[in-house]
Amino acid sequence: MHLLVIVNAPDAPAGRLAERIAARGWRADEVLPHAPGVAPLPASDAGYDALAVLGGAQDAWDDSGFPRFADELRLMRRFDAAGKPVLGICLGAQLMARAWGAEVRRMETGAFERGLVPMRRVAAEPLLDAAGDAPLLTAWHRDTFDLPDGATLFLSSAMCAHQGFRIGNASWGFQCHIEATPEILGRWLEKSPQIPTAERDRVVADCGPRFAVAARAGAAIIDAWLDRVSRRAPRTGD
Repeated sequence: MHLLVIVNAPDAPAGRLAERIAARGWRADEVLPHAPGVAPLPASDAGYDALAVLGGAQDAWDDSGFPRFADELRLMRRFDAAGKPVLGICLGAQLMARAWGAEVRRMETGAFERGLVPMRRVAAEPLLDAAGDAPLLTAWHRDTFDLPDGATLFLSSAMCAHQGFRIGNASWGFQCHIEATPEILGRWLEKSPQIPTAERDRVVADCGPRFAVAARAGAAIIDAWLDRVSRRAPRTGD
C-alpha cells in the first residue's frame, strides 16, 4: 500500500501514524506543502491508496496565508470520490469539514483544549470498536468546526462536541490527536510558555505513564483505519 501524508507543520509530524504504517511494511510519502520551495502537491490520487492530512497551528480558513489549503481540500474530495480512505487529524479534520462545505471557527468559549481528554462515543463507528466507548485521547486545539451536511458525528468531548466524524465514501476526521506521542505533546508544551502553571503541570503529568492509555487508544483507531485502507478495492490502473 502507498499512502500520501500531508504534514501541515513540522512540529505536528505523523508520529504514531507513521509507526503503524511502517509496521505494515507500507510506503508513505510525507509532503510539507507550506515549506518554502516545496514542489506542489500531487494533482490527483493516482498511484496512492489513501490520504492522511495532519495538524498544525494554522487557522484552517487562512487561504491567503496558506494558499495550498485549496489543493488539500481538492485532494480530500478527489480521494474520497475514488473510494480511497481519507484521514484528517486536528487541522486536517477542520480542512475536511471545509472540503465538505462546513465552517471552521474558534471555539465559542474561547477555550483551548490541551492534554489527555476523556472522549465519548456518540454513534456507532467501527474505527472506535477496539478503542472503546470512552477513549482517553490527546487534544491540542482552540478551533472547532460545524458538522458538514451528510456527516455522522461519532466522538465528542465535554469541551468540544465535534471530535470525530465520517462523511462521503471513505473519509474520517478526528479533531483529537490520535497520532500524538508523549514526545510530540512535550514539544508543543515547550513552545507554549503562556500556559498557566496549573495547566502546564497537568499536561506534564499527562506525558508520563498515563499516556500509555491514550497511546493504546490512538493506535487502535489508526490500525482500524489502516485496515480499511487494506480492504479497499484493488487499483484499476490508478
